Amino acid sequence: MQPTPNGRLHIGHGAGTYLRADVVARALRTRGHRVAVISGSDGYEDWVVAAARPDDRSPRDTAAHYHAGIKRDLDNLDIRLDQWVDPTSPEHTADYHAVHENTLALLRDTGAAREESERIPFSVRTGRAVVGTWIAGDCPHCGQPCGGATCTFCGQFFQPEEVVNPRSRLDDSALEWRDEKNWFAYPADPAAIAESHRRTGVPPVFLETVTRYLDGRGGRIHLTAQGTWGIQSPSLDAGKVIANSYFLYSVYCGELYRRTTGAAVNPFTPGSGVTTIGVFGSDNSRPGFVSPHVIAQGSGGALKPFDAAIANGMLYFEGQKCSTSKRHGIWLSELLEGSSITADELRHHLLHAPLDHGTADLTLDGLVAQVAEFRAWQHRALLPAVEAVRAARGPVTAGAAVLRALDEQHEVLRPDRLDLAAAVGHLDRWMRSGPGDDPAQWLLGLALLGHPLVPALADRIWHQLGFTGSPTAADARTGSTGPVGEPLVPAPPAEPLTAASLLPYVHRARPEPAAG
Repeated sequence: MQPTPNGRLHIGHGAGTYLRADVVARALRTRGHRVAVISGSDGYEDWVVAAARPDDRSPRDTAAHYHAGIKRDLDNLDIRLDQWVDPTSPEHTADYHAVHENTLALLRDTGAAREESERIPFSVRTGRAVVGTWIAGDCPHCGQPCGGATCTFCGQFFQPEEVVNPRSRLDDSALEWRDEKNWFAYPADPAAIAESHRRTGVPPVFLETVTRYLDGRGGRIHLTAQGTWGIQSPSLDAGKVIANSYFLYSVYCGELYRRTTGAAVNPFTPGSGVTTIGVFGSDNSRPGFVSPHVIAQGSGGALKPFDAAIANGMLYFEGQKCSTSKRHGIWLSELLEGSSITADELRHHLLHAPLDHGTADLTLDGLVAQVAEFRAWQHRALLPAVEAVRAARGPVTAGAAVLRALDEQHEVLRPDRLDLAAAVGHLDRWMRSGPGDDPAQWLLGLALLGHPLVPALADRIWHQLGFTGSPTAADARTGSTGPVGEPLVPAPPAEPLTAASLLPYVHRARPEPAAG
């Protein structure tokens, strides 16, 4: 899921979608698969317009500014991407718009698209549609504060007319409701959508939201929407844009993959031979789980949905959901560029949040304690093992115990049964087991089990053992020639790690009001 370039990334972003995509990609490469990770920013979101106003910048300049900043955040967390796309940039705009325009025309031609009326609130003062970013109120399902069309607390979807106590985020103007026509699509076979996700292992906690939407709304999705900032089309009236869908963004990424690899067809073409995996937060379940199937079913066989879809729950920090707009959480840029915490240390901590099963809550004290233990373990167990192996100077080949541990971890790193907390649990147990009588085998296990999770440290161990490149099961079976290079020495921390030392990087919003 493309992040919105209205701010930098916080730990909620890092712990969820982007960490999952990176871990899955590294794990698949370890098993010998060829993997491309393509993402980018969602510059056509109205949140970009909102962020541009106080900065006195254009939406396009705002998108470009935060697009670059978010890429730096991902680099700092050691998230590796093959391409990073700004669809508002001159390099991509025309082709990106064409994917959306052509798909809308295709769905009209097949009869999958329908033009229907919907009730839309408008500001009496400005005459502007109050939808998406601009509408706020209370969720009709759980009563929590909400905005847009999805509740980040319960994950349910709603229409503007369903929002309780609706108001404009733009001003305090009264709202007037108008009937407006937009294009929608419905699935040809709603039951097939839920069944497909059950078959591919989507956890019930995320699937329940999807089935409720399919049962209650029939799976209807917007193809066009009210707005002036977005994907303009000559086929639409003024004040309307083509919906900037996650799936068609992904189809465009597939087109970039086709061009750069020389593949015969886009990966989203049925029979392409390429497995496509969508990764997104649970607050984007409709665009992630429903829309791809609706569009694919209506495409007349031109498109296939994701072969697998991975969702994660929302991360809370000390009892409140991490939020860019509310400025609550810890921002990656501030923590990783300002403190002594490394990407591996932060990844190791975030991986323990069980977001594959729903929401999770992290605390500052928990972060400090786990990072301190990770550092102590390196001095207590890792460095002596490295020195012992370097002294022995023998070749290293994976034994049965290492390969068995890798296979066991792989079972929880598959896209159809992903569980990052379980995966890091396998690494933790191996770390605690210690080098025993065979430190070389222990270190090789650390490199293989750690590569998807704490890649910088794992790759350094791998190279200490005499291997080249990144850790793979095939190379581990073949073996190395023995230790080479300089000894592994962790850099001493720049400062004692305490909760007090990290307070400059912590932002706490006022507590959310309880549901009424």
